[in-house]
Amino acid sequence: MPAQEPFPGAAFFHKGQHSPVITAMGKRLVAEGCGKYRTSPGPEWTDADRESYAAWQHKLGFSASDADGTPGQQSWDRLHVPATSGGGHQVSSPVPGHAVTTSYHKKGPHWSLGYHTGADYAAAKGTPCVAVLSGTVRAGQDGSFGNYLVLRSGGFDYWYCHLSERDVTSGPVRAGQQVAKVGSTGNATGPHLHFEKRPAGGRFGSDMPPNW
Repeated sequence: MPAQEPFPGAAFFHKGQHSPVITAMGKRLVAEGCGKYRTSPGPEWTDADRESYAAWQHKLGFSASDADGTPGQQSWDRLHVPATSGGGHQVSSPVPGHAVTTSYHKKGPHWSLGYHTGADYAAAKGTPCVAVLSGTVRAGQDGSFGNYLVLRSGGFDYWYCHLSERDVTSGPVRAGQQVAKVGSTGNATGPHLHFEKRPAGGRFGSDMPPNW
């Protein structure tokens, strides 16, 4: 059997999500006779995708909230979506629609090392944060960074800090997948994402320019 696309998590499927995974899913739904598309399936998550997936869930015998059109692990595994080569899509910001508000390496006495170890993205509490690359995540908490996630990809760790909520706490994620929400937990003066890059396994102080 050809390689299957792993389930990216229910939070991956949200308005504005754009990925070849969604196109591959849509084509499988059409093949299963569940397509509700006016045109061919595309890479952006739409109401037509939700309606088509709900039809697939009903076909499998799911009902009520288990057939609301949001993909779940069991129904995904039975759909046999073929693996895509794109690995997600190009992400321009870990907080979509928001730019850096406090830059990396800015000097200041209120930072313990005398400079800012990451880049801040100010946004309202609850604003979605997404994986900038495909990889694996783990969750943690401490007094400075509050609730955080660490995304490991390509030999680097990408830290998402001060989170109000975490949509995933462990396992694989895809580029563009929603993984958390902006907050102000830990040592923070207001809601924002502190985004930091380190070598894989690197400790505080091993930071580098937070590009991806």
